[in-house]
Amino acid sequence: MALDPYEKRAAMHKAMVIRLRMAAAAHELAATTAITERSMRQFVDTWNSSVAREVAEHPDLAELNVQLDGYYENPGKR
Repeated sequence: MALDPYEKRAAMHKAMVIRLRMAAAAHELAATTAITERSMRQFVDTWNSSVAREVAEHPDLAELNVQLDGYYENPGKR
């Protein structure tokens, strides 16, 4: 069954709609990825500062940190 010119044009427009929806979905994914990346970086920064604060506040870990700093900063004084 052959398509008349109007049906051909309608099929062409439907194909274009599908391609544009795919392009829109790709752009939406890129935007979501960018936001997710920023959020993950903020999460990691918050996590690292929390861990550093916890270590600094814990007396045993703070003492160990001082000992390790002295060990690695002054390797000739052992």
